[in-house]
Amino acid sequence: MNKKFFISVDYEGIGGTVSWQEFSQEPARFRKLMANEVTAVIEGIREAYPESAIVICDAHGLGHDLLFEELPFGVMVVRGSPRQYSMIDTIDKTFDLLYFVGYHSKAGTVASTMDHTYSSATFYRIKINQQEVDEAMINAAVAGHFGVPLGFVSGDDKLIASVKQVFGKEIETVITKYSRSRFAALTRHPKDIGAEIKAKAKNAALKINTFKPFRFPSPCQIELQLNDTVRAQQVALIPGSKMIDGRTVSYKANNFLDGYKFILLAATLGSAAGKTYQ
Repeated sequence: MNKKFFISVDYEGIGGTVSWQEFSQEPARFRKLMANEVTAVIEGIREAYPESAIVICDAHGLGHDLLFEELPFGVMVVRGSPRQYSMIDTIDKTFDLLYFVGYHSKAGTVASTMDHTYSSATFYRIKINQQEVDEAMINAAVAGHFGVPLGFVSGDDKLIASVKQVFGKEIETVITKYSRSRFAALTRHPKDIGAEIKAKAKNAALKINTFKPFRFPSPCQIELQLNDTVRAQQVALIPGSKMIDGRTVSYKANNFLDGYKFILLAATLGSAAGKTYQ
């Protein structure tokens, strides 16, 4: 039976990457590394399901960074911005399994390479139902809304430790590097990473029926800690939101998907406020 797979790829958890500065200086080099890791996932999936349908979402920045022409033929790629579901756009109930490639730890994680949560310019901390969350949890919950489970995650060691704690040991994971600080890491060789990603991606596909969708209970209480008071004041203009203190805004959503839309809108408002009011 043919299956349908969704891959969301970010930059900060790709093997070898340690800063945003180096990406701006050598974009072609690091885009190639992103493409190589995604290719390994595709190859692993296709060993398990040769006729599978695969959609890849370029989930870094504005969605312009994945060298999609370097990928194996027969896949579809989501590029550009804005999008309805940001890092996981076009996800719906027709997909069977979700993969995260190049993911990273949440903002505030100690000594974790390029730690942030959705918007490094806007958010310091995001909580859902009083639980601090990272991008993997947020995006997995979007997929979970549609009944799609997470089966695979690759990224730095700090992220993988969190993934196993949140999603369970059955999730297939690959550590691409060992974080030393926000802008330093002990990284593995790309070929070693690629070989393990391919094997683990295949394993996830083969045990596709063992994974369960990840969900937050409804209603959802969203709490955002912004990077400064200007951003917080602008986010607090969103109807239904409430300012808790100078940098914290809360919002009660009927369900997670509505709460997720609040997070996306807050990210946009916060970014605009930071550029406008100086």
